[in-house]
Amino acid sequence: MHNKRLLKIALGIFVCVLAACSPTGEPLATPTFAPSATATPVPNPTASVTPTAVPTEMPFYLSVTVWPSDPVAPILVYHQFKSSSSQSTINKVTYSDFRASLERLYQSEYVSVPLEQWLAGDLRLAAGKRPLIFSMDDLFYRNQIKLMPDGTPSTETGLGIAWQFYQEYPEFGFHWALFASLGDKPYGSAPYPEWEQQLTDVIIWCLEHNAKIYNHTYRHAQLSQTDGIGVKAELAWNDQYLRKLLRKAGREDLIAGLGNIFAIPYGKWPRSQDGQNAIVNYKNPEGLPIQAAMDVDFITRPAFMQPPYTAGFNRWRVPRMVANLKAIDYLVENREKIPAAQACRLGPLEESRIGESAYLQEQIGHAIRDKQCGPGIYATEYFVFRATETQVELIHTVRK
Repeated sequence: MHNKRLLKIALGIFVCVLAACSPTGEPLATPTFAPSATATPVPNPTASVTPTAVPTEMPFYLSVTVWPSDPVAPILVYHQFKSSSSQSTINKVTYSDFRASLERLYQSEYVSVPLEQWLAGDLRLAAGKRPLIFSMDDLFYRNQIKLMPDGTPSTETGLGIAWQFYQEYPEFGFHWALFASLGDKPYGSAPYPEWEQQLTDVIIWCLEHNAKIYNHTYRHAQLSQTDGIGVKAELAWNDQYLRKLLRKAGREDLIAGLGNIFAIPYGKWPRSQDGQNAIVNYKNPEGLPIQAAMDVDFITRPAFMQPPYTAGFNRWRVPRMVANLKAIDYLVENREKIPAAQACRLGPLEESRIGESAYLQEQIGHAIRDKQCGPGIYATEYFVFRATETQVELIHTVRK
């Protein structure tokens, strides 16, 4: 009996070992194990640590135009164009001669600049380039511009050739001042019954492509035989008709961008003081005072537009030269008489202060003293300075 009892106890112990019993001999519950936590690494002071990048503001530099001497801008005035089967005349240039003229001017480092920009005193230009202003009188004739079915100007027109040249040489620019007399002729007359719609389409294309339209009187009037009332009427009729066409086409949005510059027909001013006053005091329908009056002459008496800060600048007698072949020859052969732009890099600057003239004066002075740039006329978006080795002077604030 005793041996049986011992055998029973031994068997119980063996079963508990296999089944995991409690100290009382009851089986233990099956344990559940949580995933082991990842141990936090101990920092190693000798290990390489990559620092977090801190954003830094890039330094600001300003490139300004520097003229070695007072700049001047030749202004060419074209009239009409014609087939290359004939010869160019004073008022009608052949298409081939016009294209060749553009190529010669381009090779001589001229570039097209906006008339209004230079009248305002904004003299900025790419380094190495010479300014040239293109204008045209007596618009609109179909040999000056007509649109193709795809909406582009025909290359059998003056502006069409200029536009094509700009596509090939975009650095040359495409800026034209067009002086229109809208009441002395329909756009092509018969056999074009839709001439007014076609004229409107041409006007819209021009205004959308940096060919600005200005006043040349409604009927191309002989102002030397007109009094003040007649002068004002001619200017007002032309302006009103232009706006009528734009409104009819639903393009009132273009009216706000119209300037107020006047080219005198035949280059002849009114004889009376009353007539002259009517020009200089004229305001367009939006109330914009007249910005300038354009004259006209031949290359036999070459004259260029002076910068507006000089004594030689006359807003009411801005010189233009008829763009015959002799005028092109003169500009090409005498290009060294037209100063070319240079450039100066100012900085680093506080970008928020480039509208402060005193701040820019100081920075230009530093650039000259540090031999980064030389003396000359410094042109920025807002100001024009004259700088010498010892002094920087504000001479013009750009009109906006």
